Amino acid sequence: MRFAIYGTGAVGGYYGARLADAGEDVVFIARGDNLQALKTRGLRLDSALGNLHLQVHATDDPAEVGIVDVIIPCVKTYHIPEIAPLMRPMVGPDTMIVTTQNGVDAPDEFGKVLGMEHVLGGAVRVFVILKEPGYIYHGGETCSFVFGEFNHHRTPRSLRLLEVMQRTPGIEPELTTDIEAELWKKEMMIGSFGSMGAITRAPMGIYRSIPESRAMLIACMREIKQVAEAIGISLPNDIVDKTLAFGDAQPAHTTSSLQRDIIAGRKSEMESLIGAVVRMGHAAGLEVPVLSAIYAALLPTEMRARGKLEFES
Repeated sequence: MRFAIYGTGAVGGYYGARLADAGEDVVFIARGDNLQALKTRGLRLDSALGNLHLQVHATDDPAEVGIVDVIIPCVKTYHIPEIAPLMRPMVGPDTMIVTTQNGVDAPDEFGKVLGMEHVLGGAVRVFVILKEPGYIYHGGETCSFVFGEFNHHRTPRSLRLLEVMQRTPGIEPELTTDIEAELWKKEMMIGSFGSMGAITRAPMGIYRSIPESRAMLIACMREIKQVAEAIGISLPNDIVDKTLAFGDAQPAHTTSSLQRDIIAGRKSEMESLIGAVVRMGHAAGLEVPVLSAIYAALLPTEMRARGKLEFES
C-alpha cells in the first residue's frame, strides 16, 4: 500500500518508519529542520523493539505526492484546519484517512473538508519522543494502533490495512467495530489527566496523591463518561476505575503534552481535549461543572498563546 504520513514528528515518524521498513511505500510530509534532517540524514528510530535508520522520501508539498491509499495525519488538532485542504491532491476515490489526533472531534474536522467517506478513526498508544530533527526515541514496548470505520463494519479496505499492519513489526494493530468508544476511552485518559496537569501544573504523582485533587480528577472522568453516554457512546461501567488504575501505574513524574504546552505558553490542544467535551455536554443539557471550570480557568492563557489576548504573567 502507498502511505502518506502528514506530520513527521514522534508519532508519525515512528509508525511511518515501521511501515517503510516493512517494505511499504511511504512518503513523509514534514517541514523546517525536520524536513532537512529527513532529506540529508534519513530517519533514525531507537526502540527496544528494534532500531532503524532509513533513507526516506520526504517533502513539504502534498501536491508532489499524488494519490495514496492511506493518509495518516499526525499533527496537533489545531493544525487540522490548515492541513486538511492541503491534503486534497493525495485523496483519490479509495483513499483512507486514518486519524490519530487526541480528542474526539478530529474525524469530523477532516470529514468536513475531505468527505467523511474517506475517514476512519484511529487511536494510537505509543510512548515516543522526537529527540532532535529526524531522530525518534521509543520509550517502551507499547505501540498499539486501534482503528475502525464509522459505519461499524469490517470493510474490505479496513481489512487490507489491518493485514498490512499485522505483518509490520513494531505495530500492534486492532480493527474495531466501535471506534467511537475507543476514541472516548482515550479522551477519558488524556482529557482528565491533561486537565488536572494543566490546572495544577504538577506532575501526575502529586495531584493523584492529594485527596482533594484526586477527587477532582475522578470528577473529570465521570463528566467525560456522562457526555459520551449522552451522545450515544456506550462505555464500560468500570471505565473510570480502569482509567484511574492505568494513571496510578504511570511514573510519578509523568506530565501531559497539554500541560507542558500550557506551562510553556505555547498553543495547546485544550479546545479539543476540554472545550469540545464541554460544548458537547452543554448541547446535551449537561452542566459538566468541573470541566467547565477548568476550561474557563485555562482560556485566558490559551487565548494569549493564540495571539488573541495580551497580558503579563
